[in-house]
Amino acid sequence: MAVQSLCGPHGQHVCPLQSVSSKLSPDLSALVVYCRSVPFPGFSEATKKPPTEMSSFSESEAQRHSKESGKAFVQHNTRQLSRIYPSGQRIQSSNYNPQTMWNCGCQIVALNFQTPGEQMDLNQGRFLPNGRCGYVLKPNFQRTRDNTFDPENPTQGLGCRPTQLTIKVISAQQLPKLNMDKPNSIVDPLVRIEVHGVPADNAKAETPHINNNGFNPLWNTTLSFKILVPELALIRFVVEDHDLTSSNDFVGQFTLPFPSLRRGYRHVHLLKADGSSLAPATLFVHIKVS
Repeated sequence: MAVQSLCGPHGQHVCPLQSVSSKLSPDLSALVVYCRSVPFPGFSEATKKPPTEMSSFSESEAQRHSKESGKAFVQHNTRQLSRIYPSGQRIQSSNYNPQTMWNCGCQIVALNFQTPGEQMDLNQGRFLPNGRCGYVLKPNFQRTRDNTFDPENPTQGLGCRPTQLTIKVISAQQLPKLNMDKPNSIVDPLVRIEVHGVPADNAKAETPHINNNGFNPLWNTTLSFKILVPELALIRFVVEDHDLTSSNDFVGQFTLPFPSLRRGYRHVHLLKADGSSLAPATLFVHIKVS
């Protein structure tokens, strides 16, 4: 390698840059797969590119593709990796809804982990399976190249398996006091169950609130949901402290993928806003899937 000789401001010689060589094992290098980050060329042009090329999308770009070209976006993600990142305008480190990106099969959906909330609850729930190692396998219909799944119109093509989910919220146990400055302050709990999935599946329903009982409130309320694409759905259990004069206060939550639900009588162990355990607080429910 030829290196230009350099001189200092007074003509003194400056040592040229030395070429640095390193020994690489060809056999070891052959085992490494690299992803090359490239600008997104469009869905048609991307089909001609090798699978090692990966494109990055802002959240607004990904949302637009999901809405206008959902089927093409899903098919693109069977061949190549897509990386989604939050908008630069989120100066408070807020988060977008990652479910929209997962519906299209996007593999790398970046969030602001420093900001707790519903979006991080969904992220924690999505990666609950597989030993919480951080990798989960997409449903088969999002991995098949000739699939016709469109999250905006899920009744067409593979993935649509209409399912009825019925959850009877029976009771809760040992919910914490939120206002520790007032010893006599007791929560007025209610339970909300949310379904997060393709747009047609997004739904929520809640129980009535129980006055002044965080120890063993009893609801015996049955909530039902029809889910078209259960393999993509997340179920979120939320407990709030009812307030007549302002918005309800968050008590605890637990989120998990629909395929991870176990039928019958179950205890749901609640988590704090930051994702840590709220033990010993639990919900007692009965789950039926048909």
